[in-house]
Amino acid sequence: MITASDTQYEIRYTLCFLTRNDHVLMLHRAKSPNKGLWNGVGGKIHKDESPLAACLREVKEETGFALETARYCGVVTWRGFEINEGGLYIFVAPAPDGDPVESHEGRLEWKPRAWVFSSPEVVGNIHHFAPPVLNGAAPQHYHFEYREMKLIRWEVKPLDPSGF
Repeated sequence: MITASDTQYEIRYTLCFLTRNDHVLMLHRAKSPNKGLWNGVGGKIHKDESPLAACLREVKEETGFALETARYCGVVTWRGFEINEGGLYIFVAPAPDGDPVESHEGRLEWKPRAWVFSSPEVVGNIHHFAPPVLNGAAPQHYHFEYREMKLIRWEVKPLDPSGF
């Protein structure tokens, strides 16, 4: 468990940004949460599965890319969003050669980094954590608080870079 603002958040998901040159593979989500918005790929961590193993499995399921590893970049936690408070582990990896397969989760497209950092079509909190994550920052804890689906506060705290 990660401790943030004296509250414990269960980290149950992964999110991975696959990169190629100055582009990021983004998923236009067909399902909630964040339906209709662009996001990285990822999903739930299975019982007895490490965050990295879950990330690699989800990347394979959603893109067809078989990664050997991904760089751990920290965690995102939230309160007051459309799903219960919780969190996800963030990873980044260079994409292998080739094209992604079709995803049952939504449409995959390569998007310029600048677009990912600023487009209103992207999940809103990504604008806050993707720039440092994709620019190689040390692992950090990015916490977001929402009220009536609007971001009202966010903070960044350092994490132990030795692992999760």
